Amino acid sequence: VFTIGDVYRAAPTSRILAVQKEGTDYIPGTFKFEDYDIFFRESSTPLPPITINTYSYQNNPIVVDDIEIIGISTAGVFQIGGIDHIVSKNWTKHFRLLQEDEQM
Repeated sequence: VFTIGDVYRAAPTSRILAVQKEGTDYIPGTFKFEDYDIFFRESSTPLPPITINTYSYQNNPIVVDDIEIIGISTAGVFQIGGIDHIVSKNWTKHFRLLQEDEQM
């Protein structure tokens, strides 16, 4: 998610099944989300925010000439501006299938 300006709430969510497999054979439908219980688990409740009293005075505006973005991960947010509430959730099942494992 990429936003410019102030945002009240953002709640990006992603579910990823990442498979690294040796070899060139691919059989569609081999890997399904419902086969892995991680995708059906509830996320833990975030800790309550702590209150920090701060004061800042900006006598010069912030000036940025350019921004280079290398990458933003899943359920990530690139925010230019303020955001009041953000809850990002990501479930990832990542595994590798090596040819020697498949022969067992």
